[in-house]
Amino acid sequence: MDINLLLKGFGVGLVVAIPIGPVGLLITQRILANGRIHGLVSGFGAATGDAIYASVAALGLTLVSDFLVANRLWFRLFAGIFFCLLGVRTFLVKKAKKGHLTEKLCHFNNYFSALLISLSNPMSILVSAGVFAGLNIVGSATRLSTAGQLVAGVFLGSMFWWILLSASVGVFHKRLSDGTLVLLTRIFGSILVTLGIAVIISTIV
Repeated sequence: MDINLLLKGFGVGLVVAIPIGPVGLLITQRILANGRIHGLVSGFGAATGDAIYASVAALGLTLVSDFLVANRLWFRLFAGIFFCLLGVRTFLVKKAKKGHLTEKLCHFNNYFSALLISLSNPMSILVSAGVFAGLNIVGSATRLSTAGQLVAGVFLGSMFWWILLSASVGVFHKRLSDGTLVLLTRIFGSILVTLGIAVIISTIV
């Protein structure tokens, strides 16, 4: 195992995950409303999306990346609609329901919704490829084994950020009143809807 390559991938994962965007807003809202576990599961979905796009960039799958980039407007339109629907759903949620089956379904939704948001931006491939090139590691990732280590590093770096966010924001989960949580949930939902409308308009115009 090449630790240096793994650490470089870890850095790329952080670079991709840290910027505040729809995923960060959504996960922050889930942590505040439902606790750290919901944030971690959502973060796992986001990190999976980052790793998928990093694997495309690392393996040099130009056919896939060219298709995704060429159809980026459709992806943006899908993302905008998805943000609006997710924002409305978030706005209307008042309190997390309890129950073993409900919790499982909720985590399933947390994971795949975060994964879809992460995958809704195919330009992440170009970001990953650009950082790889800047670190002079694109050429070394031609073999499946080295590419695998690089992608694993990206996943770990991204997941590290979501763990850090869940741990820090989770401190406020039980300290906020139900009324404050409802207010924050509606604010986050409104932001997601506004962001979705902005993405749709920018795509169409």
